[in-house]
Amino acid sequence: MDRNLVLLNRNIARLRRDVRMESSEIEQLIAADLDCTPAAQRLMRAQADLVLFIEKREQLMTPDARE
Repeated sequence: MDRNLVLLNRNIARLRRDVRMESSEIEQLIAADLDCTPAAQRLMRAQADLVLFIEKREQLMTPDARE
């Protein structure tokens, strides 16, 4: 398997874990009636990064139609 694809898959798995952890932290903060702004900002950054990594992976896995 291509090294870039392996690294992308590893980063995607890490980001998915980060999204789950941040979501859980936000739920706990909301339940405690505390400010969750920093956790929400981290969650949004992780989600945006996840989208970019998934798009990169799809580009690597899809043959270029222009060839």
